[in-house]
Amino acid sequence: MIEIIPAIDLMNGQCVRLSQGKYNQKTVYSNQPALVAKAFENQGYKRLHLVDLDGAKSGKPKNLNVLNDICATTKLTVDYSGGIRTEAQVKMAIDAGTDFIGIGSLAVKEPDTLKKIIQQFGAERFIIASDVYNNKVYINGWLKQTSTGIFDLISAYSKLGVNKFMCTDISRDGMLQGVNIDFYKSLKEKFNDKYIIASGGVSAKKDIYQLEEAGVDAVIVGKAFYEDIIPVENLTLKQC
Repeated sequence: MIEIIPAIDLMNGQCVRLSQGKYNQKTVYSNQPALVAKAFENQGYKRLHLVDLDGAKSGKPKNLNVLNDICATTKLTVDYSGGIRTEAQVKMAIDAGTDFIGIGSLAVKEPDTLKKIIQQFGAERFIIASDVYNNKVYINGWLKQTSTGIFDLISAYSKLGVNKFMCTDISRDGMLQGVNIDFYKSLKEKFNDKYIIASGGVSAKKDIYQLEEAGVDAVIVGKAFYEDIIPVENLTLKQC
């Protein structure tokens, strides 16, 4: 059964969503992210995907206080990403209450550094979070294209013991145009023993059903909830 994970993206302490990762195309949905997280918990969700967009852009976490508030007021299993670059920052996020650390840019730019961090805290703590366009990985909050392919990235970190990989299709994210089923199916076929999390483009329940049929383990749902395209109360773990 596929796991459904609501998303909260943070900018300046606010709950926002971007379109195709463009910082100048944002919509603010709430000034109280902790209340949004509590609402997801009240609807029966167990997980939360929390993205520090300010951190991703600046290279260091900027919304740890919001992470702390959410972890203090809910029992949600939280994964936190955005700007994590050092062992000290990992520890700060863990101390603030996160269960998992999502690593994006560092995985591409400084693999030796990340290897040491993984060894320090344990591979089970980490999710390699990749923003992908045409199978190439983007970094720095989706702002910079790299020459790294997503399949090579997953292979490299699988060898270090990492089991969880989240892949955001930038071309679909925030666009409500449906998910790229072929892309996620190809990932799951090649890495069938890994926990693959799909992100970007969910616009209807059928997208989630198709991902489940493709064997994908979990899916991030963001804008479809906030725009009431998919009613939060109608999309529980039991239904999918």
